Amino acid sequence: MILEHQYPICEFDTDRNAVIQAAGFLEKTLPEKCVITFFRKELLQLVEERQLPVIGRLYSEVMDSPIYQYTAGNGETICLLLPFMTAPGAATTIEDLHAMGCERFLICGGAGSLRKGSRVGQIVVPTAAVRDEGTSYHYLPPAREVECHRGAADYVLAALEKLGLPHTAGKTWTTDVAYRETPALVERRREEGCLTVEMEAAAFFALSEYYDLPLSQLLYIGDDVSGREWDKRSWDSRKSIRENLIALSLKLMEEWA
Repeated sequence: MILEHQYPICEFDTDRNAVIQAAGFLEKTLPEKCVITFFRKELLQLVEERQLPVIGRLYSEVMDSPIYQYTAGNGETICLLLPFMTAPGAATTIEDLHAMGCERFLICGGAGSLRKGSRVGQIVVPTAAVRDEGTSYHYLPPAREVECHRGAADYVLAALEKLGLPHTAGKTWTTDVAYRETPALVERRREEGCLTVEMEAAAFFALSEYYDLPLSQLLYIGDDVSGREWDKRSWDSRKSIRENLIALSLKLMEEWA
């Protein structure tokens, strides 16, 4: 049933029988556990160092993304890959991986800070996302926010506490555009409790809820958009931070019972 609305983005169809479904043409060949990272250079370095084999691919007209097999210390295999970017890409990534056998997800990436005085590299575990994108509205009825999978977020937060790693939990702002983060919007999102801004979390969380998939994220604070001018803070060249976040994600996934 279509819930009609004046604005198309707010129209939601409760029918789950889409014309095209990933499960209709993809086979279940992948391990259950999956780590997704946005850090291309650091991932490729790890692939080379560990000689990780390719066990599948995500396909698109523009680019393909190899799916690597990481073997944990306990012998368990974990998928490791780069996703497609932005909210639509995030949804396609989870759709395809789920159809191919993945049932549990941990995603690591970077985010812009909405708070003055933030520290580059600070770990943030997003517990909810403001849905300022379009993808999540095709999976869930219209609402201002979508929550992270509670069990997955609780596991990640407890694991970070156990390891003694400083971190912050809170809300993120998911937007569809990189060049329309205006000072007024930044202030509005900050007032409603957002710590960070990025382009995928709301879609990841919506897919997680739609398919009831345990999924959580680790973000590191990168650039700063809290002021009148952008402070890049060399966020995209923080090699050690990114390497450590991939390693942490793999460790957490390995120990996720």
